Amino acid sequence: MKIIKIFLLIFLIFGCNNYTTKSSDIITPSILWSKTDEPPSMKLCDEINSDIQRISCFKNKLITLISANLNFNKIRVNKKLNDTLFVSILIKKNGKISLINISDNLKVKMEIPLIDTIIRNAITKLPLILPATKTNIGIQVSSKFELPLIIKSD
Repeated sequence: MKIIKIFLLIFLIFGCNNYTTKSSDIITPSILWSKTDEPPSMKLCDEINSDIQRISCFKNKLITLISANLNFNKIRVNKKLNDTLFVSILIKKNGKISLINISDNLKVKMEIPLIDTIIRNAITKLPLILPATKTNIGIQVSSKFELPLIIKSD
């Protein structure tokens, strides 16, 4: 019985090596961004032919929509503000936008403690976006953007 157990143990140890997959055996499509891939867009910007201008249009329109959704009606500040926050967002492959991160700016957070909540609420009100598309594999993909948001007060 001991000989059978030893034989099974040796078989398991050396037999499993034949079933490992070498990394060269796995074929994965390219996930690097290429010139032919489509960046995320909005219907208004999607008609622009130049990729650089389309991305610029998209970012500007997105910042405009976020700014329009910001609700500072009940906010009062004691000091004058003229600062920039960087907002990291994720555009999911289904077109929904979610907040990843807001850069820390102590001066703004001291004057507007609820700034994170205000920005988060503004982002949840955004419409669906046309997601980025990897054309070499024909699927829509998630993409991350960092947008500057200028906070000014009088």
